[in-house]
Amino acid sequence: MFLRYGMNPHQSASFTPVDSPPFKVLAGEPSYINLLDALTGWQLVREATQAFGVPAAASYKHVSPAGAALGGTITAAYERARDADPKSSYGDFVAVSHPVGMELAGVLKRVVSDGIIAPGYDEGVVEILAAKKRGTYLVLEADPDFEPPVEEVRELYGVRLTQERDALPVGVDRLDPAVPDVAARDLLLGMIVARYTQSNTVVMVKDGMAIGIGAGQQSRVDCTRLAGEKALLWWSRRSSEPLTGVSMVSDGALPFVDNLEEAARFGVVHIAEPGGSIRSPEVAAACVARGITWSQTGVRLFRH
Repeated sequence: MFLRYGMNPHQSASFTPVDSPPFKVLAGEPSYINLLDALTGWQLVREATQAFGVPAAASYKHVSPAGAALGGTITAAYERARDADPKSSYGDFVAVSHPVGMELAGVLKRVVSDGIIAPGYDEGVVEILAAKKRGTYLVLEADPDFEPPVEEVRELYGVRLTQERDALPVGVDRLDPAVPDVAARDLLLGMIVARYTQSNTVVMVKDGMAIGIGAGQQSRVDCTRLAGEKALLWWSRRSSEPLTGVSMVSDGALPFVDNLEEAARFGVVHIAEPGGSIRSPEVAAACVARGITWSQTGVRLFRH
């Protein structure tokens, strides 16, 4: 199938399913980046809803989530996901774990968004969504039973790269037993979000919502600072009190204690990271000194 265009309008593009297609195009014409956002976002919400048994949503921009959240309903999950960083969510691609009803369609009518992927749509919803953006809004229906191949293949500049798909299970069993249940849930959500975010990545989570995501930075401390500033901005819209009770996940090992110093400024009290760095003992000791629980998961979650 030919795409509207590639990463830029001057690039032609197409896609070919490896086996049966993992989605159907119900309205609109996808671009290359639309599909990168849709397929990445769908994996995030699918894994999150499997892990927690509740609706999950993500607001994607340029192959990283601006926000991701759990909710009692799919509408609540998306509203929480978009509320994390509404500035970055402007023109987002929506991924939701459950079928879209009229309530969520009403929310989407009022916001600036490029498209959505979901496992189904109630009667009349597709027509409402398809009318957005002067009839160009992209509506994709994901196949919830689709299982991707074990191997992933990418071709770049005449070279074909093949690797095993990242399907290693992550769970609360990888966390320090001292972590309270609520924080363990947040850390697990943070690990799932990090898995589907451009590296380097730091995710700050509170109450089942990724409130600050520092993505795609070359310096990990910059990831921590960026995630913290977004989390603080989110909190400032709600309270003048200090931000506390935040859980933080890093997709790679924290190389220096400066990450802990930054994290502490933004109310982080629980951290999960792969560990295994030459300075991990220093990081662990710094967490103890600051009253922060530290979980060495042993799992790196890079994504490029």
